[in-house]
Amino acid sequence: MTFPSAKITAVWIATIAVILASINGATAQSFRRGGTEFNAVRSVFVPTRKTHAAVVVEFLHHGEIRPDGRNVLVAARNKEAVPFRVLQVGPGDFCRVAFQTIEGQSAYDVFYGGDPPRDEPPAWTCHDGLLLETRKFSRCNLRSLESVREAFQSAEPIGADYVEGVFHAANPCSLKREPFLSRYSGYLHLRESGTYGFFTSSRDCSFLLIDGKPAASAPGRHGPQRRATRGSRHDVQLTAGEHKFEYYHAAAGPDAVMVAAWEIDPPEEKPRRPREIPAEVFHSHLVGRLPAGRVSLRVGGQAPDFLADVAGDVPLPENDVPLVGVKFRDLSPKTLTAHGAKIRWDFGDGQTSDLPNVDHVYLRPGLYAVTLSVRRGVRTAEMTNRIYVDRPLLTSSDKLHTLDEYLRIIETYAPSKLDAASLRQLAFVFEAKALAAPDRSDGYLAKAVEAVHAAFRDGSAAKGDDDLLKLAQLICPLARFSLGDSRTALEIWRGAARRIDAAEPKAECEIAAADVAVNDLLRAADAKPLLEAATKRLFPNSPLPQAGEGQGVRVIAAELQRVWGDFFAATGDGRSARNAYLEAQRLLGSSRRFNVETAQRGAHARSTEEFLRSKQYVRAAEEIESWLRAFPVARLDGYLTLLLARYWSGRGRYAQAIAQAEQLHTVSPDSPYIDQLLFLAADCEMRLGRKDRASATLHSLVNDYPGSPLAPLAKKNIEILEGGK
Repeated sequence: MTFPSAKITAVWIATIAVILASINGATAQSFRRGGTEFNAVRSVFVPTRKTHAAVVVEFLHHGEIRPDGRNVLVAARNKEAVPFRVLQVGPGDFCRVAFQTIEGQSAYDVFYGGDPPRDEPPAWTCHDGLLLETRKFSRCNLRSLESVREAFQSAEPIGADYVEGVFHAANPCSLKREPFLSRYSGYLHLRESGTYGFFTSSRDCSFLLIDGKPAASAPGRHGPQRRATRGSRHDVQLTAGEHKFEYYHAAAGPDAVMVAAWEIDPPEEKPRRPREIPAEVFHSHLVGRLPAGRVSLRVGGQAPDFLADVAGDVPLPENDVPLVGVKFRDLSPKTLTAHGAKIRWDFGDGQTSDLPNVDHVYLRPGLYAVTLSVRRGVRTAEMTNRIYVDRPLLTSSDKLHTLDEYLRIIETYAPSKLDAASLRQLAFVFEAKALAAPDRSDGYLAKAVEAVHAAFRDGSAAKGDDDLLKLAQLICPLARFSLGDSRTALEIWRGAARRIDAAEPKAECEIAAADVAVNDLLRAADAKPLLEAATKRLFPNSPLPQAGEGQGVRVIAAELQRVWGDFFAATGDGRSARNAYLEAQRLLGSSRRFNVETAQRGAHARSTEEFLRSKQYVRAAEEIESWLRAFPVARLDGYLTLLLARYWSGRGRYAQAIAQAEQLHTVSPDSPYIDQLLFLAADCEMRLGRKDRASATLHSLVNDYPGSPLAPLAKKNIEILEGGK
């Protein structure tokens, strides 16, 4: 499977291959330049048929370049250094360098790694192109040019690049949407003298300067100006020739807009049709972009090499974390990869591939150490680069990626090699597909459960208490309610409790496991040691939270008491069950008035009734779960238990429905809903083929609750059952 832009990339790779072939044929050279010995070199071939005053190259530096970029030097082949600029180092091992060309010179070398050069590089003299520099936001007065300029000069660099004009809706030097400061600098190359009317439109402040003097401004914090209005243009008389251009901008929030426009010789004060200042005015066409050649190392010589292109992303429903597609292309020398050599990619997320060129999907943004290994015989050569992965700033509509394209890749992943946060994303992927394909939803949900189940087995890469807890909290309701696989839910909760170290999240998992054991699987004996462990873990010196305990602990303690109540009810200890439910409610506390609580309970009840009526059993289970957590004392009233029994009956889990009737009979035999529960339990006994038990349950209803409206119908059913013996 390849991403939509694969054909374009293939052409690009072919072009690079031709250039690399030319470069690799060049004579080997020394790594000493500028009075120091560098660790690596990449060659750049500049076609002599094209006029490039300067060239921009991008490459991965495999950890060799310092954050300040000082251990870099660019020289003409077999000659001295040329003027150059290290435009950007990072994120990860990304590097962008610009250098000036020499007329008639086609081959250049970018040296890097090791100590900085002792000799000062030649000063930059080129006036062609428009340079955009972006830096981290620093507090300043957005209404003052001087304040913004001073903040920019002292701020930490993000990155820089040559651009065609001032026309951006984000920081093109970063994939992160965050506040930043920016400066565009270059020269206007005017063919004619005249009046030039300048405009600026920006999100937050912007200041445009010509020859160091303000020409247009939009101070303060604001949105972009959508229309040019009277007074928004600033006219400047300029002569033909070069004029220094500067544009300062500050984005105080995550969104940004930067636009500089003009009108030439405007006929009147009212703006007519301002347009973006064109690229040719900055001589942007004289700044070329060329690929850097393969890396050659001072120690080790030729090495594996590769390109990484963040090609697109796919958002997930109700999820701020996107899936990101990255194209990896092997650029290793043929001398390494020929003659039966074996290639292996390690993408830094636990996944691997043995294909030379591969499309990979990262389940979440981040910085990944990607290693390309080439093994031939007993010798293995490898190269590692840190790749920063995030949602691309812009993707054209014909290159948009889809979840189905990504899914074909993701389904090949080894879940046991993923970290917990990535596994959670993997579960979200299958959940999204289940929503998109209702006829196959169970299959996708089963894949999600199975993938996460692997995280709680031995040998899993998933770690971190918080991430493991979130993972279990996401997947166990899917297993328990959506798939009806309570056994797997119990195993996951137990596995999470084993792998988590911190007391509170570990106890949460033990409590949840006990809940499933006692209510779903009817294995109260398995629930007891889990509850005892959670109690000892949370309160080693006291059975309950004391004054001053945090609200988080009290919520966990309330859930612990609630499940203890279910355990006591299931084992016939009504008094202990009642006390546990009451204590759970006390621990939760309430600042709500009685009528508000009554309304909330009623809302839970009505929602559950509607979900059961429409057979939306998953939503019914979720509503009951929410109801139980907020009002554990509702177990004493009995209506919640009745609806829970109806839920189990609707799902065909008749033994569980019968167990709910038995629990209520133990805890609250005088509940106004006990007769309905007994009648439902008798029906479930019949569905299980247990006529004697059905008859005994109906007898209990008739004898213990003779005033029930269901008593006459129960008698008739007894006659039918016993008459058919």
